[in-house]
Amino acid sequence: MKLQFVEVAGFRGFRKHVRFDFESGFAVLAGRNGVGKSTVFDAIDFALTGTINKYKVREAKGGGLEQHIWWVGDGAPEGQYVCVGFVDDEGEPLTVRRSRDRGLETPEAETGKRLCAGISHPADWPQMLMHTSLIRDETIADLSLDLTEQARFSAVQAAMGGLRGPDHSERIDAILKAANLAQKQQQERANSAQADLGRALGSLTEAQSIASNSPDIVAADRLVQPILGRTVPLSPDGISELRRMIADRKRSIGPLLEAATQLESVQEQIVYFASTQGQEEIRSKQAEVDQALTSRSAAAQQLQLIDSLYRAEREQDSLAFHLAALLEHGQAVGLVDGHCPLCEATRRQEQFAQALDALRLRLADRGERLQHISSDLHAAQAALDEADSMFQSAKATYDGLLSNRDNLTGQQRSAEAVFKSWNLSLPHSQSASPRESVLKRQEDTATLEQALSILETSTAADRVATIQIRVTNLRASSEAETTKLHQFTRAVECARQIQGAAKVVANELLAEQFETVLPLFKELYLRLRPHSEWQEIETDIGGHVRASLNFTVGEGRNPQFLFSSGQRRTAGIAFLLAIHLSRPWCKFRTLLLDDPVQHIDDYRALNLVEVLSSIRRTGRQVIIAVEDASLADLLCRRLRSTASDPGKRFDLAIDADGSSTIETQTPISPLPESIMEIARAS
Repeated sequence: MKLQFVEVAGFRGFRKHVRFDFESGFAVLAGRNGVGKSTVFDAIDFALTGTINKYKVREAKGGGLEQHIWWVGDGAPEGQYVCVGFVDDEGEPLTVRRSRDRGLETPEAETGKRLCAGISHPADWPQMLMHTSLIRDETIADLSLDLTEQARFSAVQAAMGGLRGPDHSERIDAILKAANLAQKQQQERANSAQADLGRALGSLTEAQSIASNSPDIVAADRLVQPILGRTVPLSPDGISELRRMIADRKRSIGPLLEAATQLESVQEQIVYFASTQGQEEIRSKQAEVDQALTSRSAAAQQLQLIDSLYRAEREQDSLAFHLAALLEHGQAVGLVDGHCPLCEATRRQEQFAQALDALRLRLADRGERLQHISSDLHAAQAALDEADSMFQSAKATYDGLLSNRDNLTGQQRSAEAVFKSWNLSLPHSQSASPRESVLKRQEDTATLEQALSILETSTAADRVATIQIRVTNLRASSEAETTKLHQFTRAVECARQIQGAAKVVANELLAEQFETVLPLFKELYLRLRPHSEWQEIETDIGGHVRASLNFTVGEGRNPQFLFSSGQRRTAGIAFLLAIHLSRPWCKFRTLLLDDPVQHIDDYRALNLVEVLSSIRRTGRQVIIAVEDASLADLLCRRLRSTASDPGKRFDLAIDADGSSTIETQTPISPLPESIMEIARAS
């Protein structure tokens, strides 16, 4: 897409209708200062953006920019509009018209589709297109080395907008703005809630001060103080606490009386067991048990001894039985041929009879001994049974005594636990009865009920309670608002983190893409040769959230402080040309230069002409305005008109009516090939 024509009427210094028809190659606008060269570029700027961006001051004494966009001289203009025509490589035209009466007559969205590539162009593409297409003398220094590092980075970012992908910065900024606004509003609500709470607390303090001197409150405190050791807080919570305390005391009276009765029933016996007489009785019963146990052990040993004798004698009975059988058989058989029938020994009849008589005496003596030992065994068993009976009786008596003592102790502890569960202390003196403590508690409860009745009917206490309820509600509201404020604060912080992360990612992506632009900028800097000593310039992108683009020469030196004004402008032109040539999102392939060589010397002007000639050979359209006629002639020759991309020169002037006009317009013909051959031969 290239510039085809610019048509103006009643715009700035052009009162009459003037039309500039441009060729596809280049155009040179020549003329002295004030004849309207810059106005042609102003018309392009105004048609696309609705303003003239070179003017930073919009309002001033004598009228601002809005009052000076249209014709302000003598005479009525022939119309008040600007019309800019574009044409693409296929010859399809695009016209953008903006008039004083009707404003923009061409839809901006349609224009954006034709001038921008794809959907990834910047949202404010008209401003970005003019910033990167039009190089003015007024902005060369501002948009080059004299620009801050962050602003310089923003300029590159705008020029390379198409490579960045979708831009969510506006949405993120809107979210952050909304979060900040919500936080501010919530802060106001939290402050308001705190203020209301502070006023309520002041009212509560005042009401409590008045109530503390009220006769009713003084009387109630006089009743409560001796019992509780403190006064009752004049608040709903304080009165509710007193009410619960009275109810608990009433519920405790029944269980406490039962426990007191139980303590009184066992107290005398417990005192006996704790006395010397009771301890002596326990020791005496224990001694009886020990003595009976000793007697039972001795009787058991005696029985064991006699039983062993009895068993030994019983073992002898089998011998006596066999002897008796021998006696019986010997009497029945007698001697056999003068011999003993058992051992066949030779015996006389008298000897055999004497042996039988001796055996009869022996058997008679054994029977008497066995009978005697059996009688002793029965006597020892009877003695053991008597000793065991005495032991069991003594032990039962001793165990019963201990069980009775333990049972009494358990009943005492159970009753004491009841007193402890109801927070009532037992009297330390044995002369004082637990029942008296319970009755004292009952009396104190009645006194507390009287104080509660006074507080509930007191107007001062009622006012304090009402304000206390309001304070409680306001405190809860204030805490809720503060909690919400913390949530909004976290939301703002999250939005800031998202914004920072988005900027970091965008800057990192742009830094990667900018690496492709650096060779172009360095080449343009080298060709323009702004400084005789510093032949090369380096760049780097720093920062994360607020990225910056830095220029250095030599060993990391800042050219902003080393270069003269003209040298900075020359380096600035190289920078701006690099930006213009690095716009992947833009279809507009026309370079606009508004007198860029006013403040650079002739040597660097010649370098600029050669650079523009190289740019022309890439197929771009170059439109440049200059004051010097000789420089205009040089540009017409060096930009090289061709048959396919011819050029044209416009010489501007002021007519008799004071309106800017085209004095002459001259097509620039291509040089004949024969001339070029002669030049090569020479």
